[in-house]
Amino acid sequence: MSLDLNLDTIGALTSFSVGTLDGRDAMMVIEISTPEGFSSGIRHQMPVAMTPEHARELGEALLLAARAAHMGEAPSQTVN
Repeated sequence: MSLDLNLDTIGALTSFSVGTLDGRDAMMVIEISTPEGFSSGIRHQMPVAMTPEHARELGEALLLAARAAHMGEAPSQTVN
């Protein structure tokens, strides 16, 4: 599968859905778009499968980032 995004441009999450894959692994489909693509109706969907442990870690990391954003902390350059 090829994703035709310019990696120098930051995309925005426009939609997502979550579920399970064969009852054991977590499954997520994220939809992203660049600002230019969004105005043109162009969106890219990316299915992502992960273990339940990774799904839990991802959820916790997103909650931490959301809390930090509400507190107005400075942006971080951290990448895992």
